[in-house]
Amino acid sequence: MNTDRVCMTRVKSSLIFPVVLLVMLSLAFPASAHVPLMAGGNENISSAMHITDPGKSWAVYGSLEKDVVHYYSFDLEEGERIYLSLFKSSDAKEKDFLPDLVLLGPGLKDGEKPDQLALPREASDLKTLIAEGKSAASAVYEPFGPSSFIELAEINISAPESARYFAAVYSNVNSTSNSTNGTNSTLGHYGLAVGYREEFSFSERITTPLRLISVYLWEGQSLGFILIPYLVAEVVALLFFWRGSRRTSFCLAGLLAGFLFLATSASVFTQMVFSLTRAPFGQEVYITVLIAVFNALLGVAAIRLARGEAGILQRVLLAVLGTLALLAGSGLIMGPIMAIAASFLPSKSGSIFGKSVSIAQEKRNIRKMRER
Repeated sequence: MNTDRVCMTRVKSSLIFPVVLLVMLSLAFPASAHVPLMAGGNENISSAMHITDPGKSWAVYGSLEKDVVHYYSFDLEEGERIYLSLFKSSDAKEKDFLPDLVLLGPGLKDGEKPDQLALPREASDLKTLIAEGKSAASAVYEPFGPSSFIELAEINISAPESARYFAAVYSNVNSTSNSTNGTNSTLGHYGLAVGYREEFSFSERITTPLRLISVYLWEGQSLGFILIPYLVAEVVALLFFWRGSRRTSFCLAGLLAGFLFLATSASVFTQMVFSLTRAPFGQEVYITVLIAVFNALLGVAAIRLARGEAGILQRVLLAVLGTLALLAGSGLIMGPIMAIAASFLPSKSGSIFGKSVSIAQEKRNIRKMRER
């Protein structure tokens, strides 16, 4: 009877952890920032990058070259809100880079068309509205990435007519290349925020961590610097596996998943520190810390489950952790997949990864029998 009570107590205490994680997850993501996109191939208004839902919050990242204009298009009904915000990288090397933003469409209060715009004849009747500039004193810290940027200009109006509108980003000065390589004509890196509804679809929740790698590259970081926490974590996971007593496929997959979750936590802390070298410290930093702690808890829980008995409850909990991690964007997709897969993998001696242990155990048993 006492044994049953102890078992029930352990089950209840084990179930508390994923429930707490689920609550943390539900609190963290409704406040998420823009869905990141990367610009490309939109140097002409006829090949403008189309934003399918301009009310949804997007952040398009691009690099502007000399004498090049980037175009974006979106369809709106009369009276719908048009929100555009231009920002740039907070890299000190690009402090002199000052791009501009202009809105093109029917019914706008027509202003002077910038000389940089080369519009075809069929688009020459479009009215223009140049974005109102901001005098940003310092960079802005984004806690959910985390990242930093400098705000430059903004447009926030209602669509005067139902039509297709265009946004154009261009350099308003005759800048020279910031690169020491003379063959590189890149002036600087900019971002265009479109829309005001902050929401993530299921697929976007899963892929956003991978998209953030492109954002960090946009900031000027190297790919090695971005990925080193994950590479180190997987090496440590393999060391834990080979030095442990449970060499089963269940244990290996669970360890790899757990250390990938820990790597995400380390990556969040690393990016936070990197961003704070460019942006001032604020209360938003505590949001980043909570996100990092959340990922660390996922990792610790997965590792503990992987190194323990592979009972039905442990397998269910590991699958739940993998699902939560997938929705939270932890472990670069592979972590959640490994955690969910571990819940189905064998854990008995005689499995592929448990053969070495089972053979050694059989030899010890034979030796004991002979001694008797």
